[in-house]
Amino acid sequence: MAISAYFPPGTRVTQPEGGFVIWVELPGTVDATALSRRALMQGITIAPSPMFSATQKYRNFIRLNCAVDWDEQVNQALVRLGQMVGEQ
Repeated sequence: MAISAYFPPGTRVTQPEGGFVIWVELPGTVDATALSRRALMQGITIAPSPMFSATQKYRNFIRLNCAVDWDEQVNQALVRLGQMVGEQ
């Protein structure tokens, strides 16, 4: 899986049985909301999980859409996102 190849150690991914999204648990030091803002400036859209929690839990989780055709643009977006996670 590309996420395990491009993201830093400590990253975990859900293994969904269906649906079009995956949840990614980032290392505990990562702020998903700040990552989302930074990614958006580079044209990458992710959903930080605090937006799905009334108590702002899971600040180091993101939700990624899997309902897109895999191509080099998607691959490069994951490479860049993994680099951003590593920099936090």
